[in-house]
Amino acid sequence: MNQEMVEQKIERLLSDFDALTNAISWGIDKRIRLSIAAQFITSENELNAKQFLEVSDYIKKGLKWFSNVRQEMRYAIAALLINKFSDPLQAFDELKVCYEELTDNGFKKGPNTYIAAYILLSHHQESNKTDQIRGAMEIYKAMKKQHFFLTSYDDYPLAVLLSQTDRNVEEQMEDIEFYYQFLGNHTFKRGNDLQFLSHILTYGQENNRDALAEDCAQLFEAFKKHSIKIKGMHYPALGVLALLKKPETAIPDIFMIYSLLKEKKPLRWYKDLCFLLAIQMYVQDTIENNDILSIGMAVNIQAILQAQEAASIAAITATTATAASSSSD
Repeated sequence: MNQEMVEQKIERLLSDFDALTNAISWGIDKRIRLSIAAQFITSENELNAKQFLEVSDYIKKGLKWFSNVRQEMRYAIAALLINKFSDPLQAFDELKVCYEELTDNGFKKGPNTYIAAYILLSHHQESNKTDQIRGAMEIYKAMKKQHFFLTSYDDYPLAVLLSQTDRNVEEQMEDIEFYYQFLGNHTFKRGNDLQFLSHILTYGQENNRDALAEDCAQLFEAFKKHSIKIKGMHYPALGVLALLKKPETAIPDIFMIYSLLKEKKPLRWYKDLCFLLAIQMYVQDTIENNDILSIGMAVNIQAILQAQEAASIAAITATTATAASSSSD
């Protein structure tokens, strides 16, 4: 990647971050504001603060008053809809329909089901949406059976994504378990983040899973040599990188982007987030400028990144809510 172009994107990120901060609230966790601003950079859309507030308010009115979707998640959903659809207000109405269809088929109400509804809305064919929803629930139940204590409602979006493939559930679960066990024996810590990574890797070629798992493990070690501390929040992003052709060639560019990001004042204390943003920026550039990736794989990778962004915001929101609750006790 061209360093000058990267620096321009980072300046845009900081400009959008300031505009977003002025539009919403300083009380929203800075990591969430940065993550939302980054969505506009990776999608190449311009953040319009007036439009963002309009969509956010529309979502607030459209959700039932007893909805357990917090303000931060409403902002995240607004950003996803603006960056994907030409008419985000209509898209939200359609998202609510998808949400109701998911809950009618066994998905529990909550923020993760809204993320799953977004994935369903943006990546389905109308003719087989009902079958996809049923398939997603079948996959989720199989995940739960395989790893009961690891599988939770935050796996809903990935279950919806996996339901798009033509492979049967047994094959998918076999691959997920292979990746989980292989990587768990190669420097990765076992847990929900590794399960998330294992789900992502199932998008790779069925006959090449050993090489894909090796690529993922080598990426971990390569970044570690650059003194980057890999945490669970980074596992899914490493999986996305491994899905690219020749993922090892990405390392110098990602380290360059990461180095530039962490020097900026608003990002200086968030190195973990900087590394995540660096990978996202690199992957998006690869999708836009590389004709090696198939259209289907590019679409899937974009969907995975979106699911990861929303899941990260949901995790930050849950953490800050718990901390606020504890401090008030």
